[in-house]
Amino acid sequence: MLFAAERLMTSCHLSIDLVIGDVAITQGKSYWACCVDPSSYLVKVGVGLESKLQEWFQVPQDVVSPRYDPDSGHDSGAEDTTVEAPPPYAFLTIGMGKILLSHGSALTSREPNGCTVPLPPRIGVCLDYEQGKVSFYDAVSFRELWECGVDCSGPICPAFCFIGGGALHLQELVASKQERKVTVGGFAKLD
Repeated sequence: MLFAAERLMTSCHLSIDLVIGDVAITQGKSYWACCVDPSSYLVKVGVGLESKLQEWFQVPQDVVSPRYDPDSGHDSGAEDTTVEAPPPYAFLTIGMGKILLSHGSALTSREPNGCTVPLPPRIGVCLDYEQGKVSFYDAVSFRELWECGVDCSGPICPAFCFIGGGALHLQELVASKQERKVTVGGFAKLD
C-alpha cells in the first residue's frame, strides 16, 4: 500500500490536506522533529519550494498523471539536452506505522523500488539550504533514514500532507550541537 501511495498523489482523486509551515527558510541549516500518529492512514512529511507547493496541489490531477505525456511530438532532441535539476519538494511517506524508504531514487519517483521500516517515535528533518539537501532521521536514535537533493532556488517551507486522515505533533529542537538556536513558529533554525 505504501508503494502505491507514491502514485496516489498523481493517479487518484482523493481528498488531500496540505499544511505548509508559516516560516520560509532562505539560508543555513534547519532541523525540526515531529511525531506522526502510528494509526495515520497516510502522511507525507517533508519540505518544498514555497511557490511550487501551492502550485503542485492546485494542478488538476490529470495533468500530473503518469498517463500525461508532456512530449511535444517532434523528435528535435531538445527534450534530451535538459540537465536534471533537483526536485522542488521532498517527502517521506508514512502510513500505518511504517515508513517507505527509497533505494537511490527520490521518494517522489513513480517506481516502487524501496522498502518499509517501522515508524520511529519521532522523525527529524534537517534541511541544508546551501547544499540543497534534506535528510530525514529517526529523531530518537539519530539514525539517518533517507537523504535527497531538493531545489533551494527560493524560500523552502516545511510541509505535511494528509491523505485519508492522520495526525502529527511538531516538537522542539532535538539537536545537542553547540550552535545558537532560534525557535520561530514551532520550527528551529540553527545558525
